Amino acid sequence: MPDERVIVIMGPTGTGKSSFVRNAVPPGLSSSVQWVNNNGVKIKLVDTPGFDDSRDGVTDTDVLKMIANFLKEEYRGTVSTVTGLIYVHRISDTRMGGKSRNNLRMFHKLCGENSLKNVAIITTMWDKVTEKEGRQREQELRTGHNLFKPLLEKGAVMERYDRSRQSASNVINYLLGKESTTVQIVRELVEEHKPLEETAAGAELRGIINALLEKHKVEICEMQEKMKSEVREIREEMMMEKNNADMEVARLRMQLDDLRRGVTVRGMPGVVDFPPEYDAIQREDARHGRSAAPEPENPGPLCSPPQRGSITQCVIVLTQIK
Repeated sequence: MPDERVIVIMGPTGTGKSSFVRNAVPPGLSSSVQWVNNNGVKIKLVDTPGFDDSRDGVTDTDVLKMIANFLKEEYRGTVSTVTGLIYVHRISDTRMGGKSRNNLRMFHKLCGENSLKNVAIITTMWDKVTEKEGRQREQELRTGHNLFKPLLEKGAVMERYDRSRQSASNVINYLLGKESTTVQIVRELVEEHKPLEETAAGAELRGIINALLEKHKVEICEMQEKMKSEVREIREEMMMEKNNADMEVARLRMQLDDLRRGVTVRGMPGVVDFPPEYDAIQREDARHGRSAAPEPENPGPLCSPPQRGSITQCVIVLTQIK
């Protein structure tokens, strides 16, 4: 039975892990991720999902369980078959965001300090940046205390991957020259018999989940306060509109009441309030025995429609007619 070496590839989703695996496999074996090299060593590459897997229903806890179970299976008695671990990062990322940082922390906790000498960090997507931009970001990653510096100080290496078979093969050959290593999560699960939640990786994931929970709680509270504020504003606007409508209803009802009362003379409802000159003409006609002229069959308006101050004009016209 040939000597077996396992190399595990990890990193965020979309960083180029699958592309690296395809180019790392010798030509003619593209459909397989394991082969036996010229030295009789069986090599197996394992592409793992990221802790930001976009598939529906796949959680970070699912990913941790999947990786932990695989690494446990590769621990044969007291010997691990894991020779190398590769962490993949896009050099085209202008900064390492929250998801990338979470993936890096989980990778670090899974490996543990003692296995970092078996780690190769590869940067991808070099065709997306200029040489100057790439060198600058590479230096930031190497020297950042929250980035790759802690891993590099413990023995990890950092290499460029340019999507060629040669660059992928260089990384694989470097790791094949390492002694096998037992990663921290395997020691905790198998040798120390810890439950997954109490391992370093499990505790890290619990912290990440709790931080996200707190973040969402704050967001929910802010949304609730915003909703309350908007409801108050809407209620105030509606109350203002209601008050305006109430005032308009009251005004219209006053008009109806005023219309029902009609016009009055000497306190008698329904009598037209003609001016004093009209009363004098009526008395004069009665003394001389004159009667009012008969109204025409189709009487037309004697004057223009009544307007304020025009009743006297109508009386004068009546006098002239008589």
